[in-house]
Amino acid sequence: MSETTTAEIVSELPIPLAVAGHHQPAPFYLTGDMFGGMPVQIAGGELSTLVDKPVAAPHTHEVDEIYLLVSPLPGQARIEVHLDGVLHELTSPAVMRIPAGSEHHFVTKEAAVGSYCFGILLGSDL
Repeated sequence: MSETTTAEIVSELPIPLAVAGHHQPAPFYLTGDMFGGMPVQIAGGELSTLVDKPVAAPHTHEVDEIYLLVSPLPGQARIEVHLDGVLHELTSPAVMRIPAGSEHHFVTKEAAVGSYCFGILLGSDL
């Protein structure tokens, strides 16, 4: 005898959520309350219209965050990440861990259409 699995689908995305330090609600694609509670959340968006326009002031999170920077072709997106007063430059494709409690923000410096940066929060707290 086989059991039937019911697929859980969320299609009304992204979900705008207020996040401390961000100038506007952040677009989330996975939230902590989806699917009965998730230990990870994913926010982010397309970068090509955000060159030299910070989306957040320096802020902290109570959980680790991973920045995932991708673009249509390698090297087509570049962000400056400010982490606890130290400037780091990421060029796509790249990932960077932001430790819990660290003050951080990033500024897009270059981005071809179709370039994205996702913040992956490793916990359900914002």
